[in-house]
Amino acid sequence: MANLKPHLSYEDQLIKLENRGMIFSDLDRKQAQKKLANVGYYRLSGYWYPFRKLKIPPPSDKLESRRNENFIENTLFSNIYKLYLFDVKLRNIIFLGLERIETYLKAIIAYELGKISPTAYKDKKIIDNNSHDKHDNWLNNLNILIDKNKSNDCIKWNIEKYNEIPIWAIVEIWNFGTMSKFYGILDDKYKVAICKSMKFLRPNSKNVKLSLKTSLEYLNIIRNRCAHHVRLWNTSVSNNKINLEMFDNLDLNVANLNNDSPELYRIAGIIYMIWSFTLRISEHSDWLETIVNHINDPYYVNAVKYSQMGFNNGSLIGINNLLKLYKQQTT
Repeated sequence: MANLKPHLSYEDQLIKLENRGMIFSDLDRKQAQKKLANVGYYRLSGYWYPFRKLKIPPPSDKLESRRNENFIENTLFSNIYKLYLFDVKLRNIIFLGLERIETYLKAIIAYELGKISPTAYKDKKIIDNNSHDKHDNWLNNLNILIDKNKSNDCIKWNIEKYNEIPIWAIVEIWNFGTMSKFYGILDDKYKVAICKSMKFLRPNSKNVKLSLKTSLEYLNIIRNRCAHHVRLWNTSVSNNKINLEMFDNLDLNVANLNNDSPELYRIAGIIYMIWSFTLRISEHSDWLETIVNHINDPYYVNAVKYSQMGFNNGSLIGINNLLKLYKQQTT
């Protein structure tokens, strides 16, 4: 087992990067040290990893890095830092989209299940027959969440007055994961009701119900990465199948997507997914324009490898066409 690497001063960190081929000529040395101090060598290393040379031949061990320590020619530290800034803003825009989706879905779940009873979320009758154990675990985690939020005015008032918390109140303390897992264990009847409220063209479709479950799981992963400031721009998610019936309110020909598109499982696919959800909430939104403007910003063009975001062959044509079509339809 290897030994941990020793601590290095900021100057020694710069020297180490220079020795591996990184260029600092367009930056004052003190500026470069300040950026390392503000962000951290280790965090930035995730952004310069794609700029390291590939090993030839590639390693057979999957745990071994595919890249060596040396940088591709003309790798500028300033471009690495731009990529970091690009990612920070990307996370903020993505997070705003997810926030709106979370609020929307919690409202739909509360409305549809509130028709059954104020505490329907506790009832095994609404749960898939094969998911009762999962429901027990979910309820245990919910009780922990309630305990953590016992000073919340909404929770406190309902417990003191009714000794119960109705679903339209308790969703206020759910996080995205709580909501995602709850949808996943519901009986099909209630999944269909939620899909109908979300205006899916075929809410009874198995593809829609299953893909919505998978989509919420994906979005929960992305939401957590955003909340914890984890690198996002070239992230990938599990390749559990998402059927394109999920995107039945988007023109997929314009976006150049099909069921086998690898970008569905990269950040490009997450953008399409958030946009599809957003249009179910409101026909008028500037979210896509905001993110497209950010991705197209010439300030970042030399720093961002768009193919690693999942855009087909590094092309932004699909997402630009989607925005163009939306503007045509709403003007």
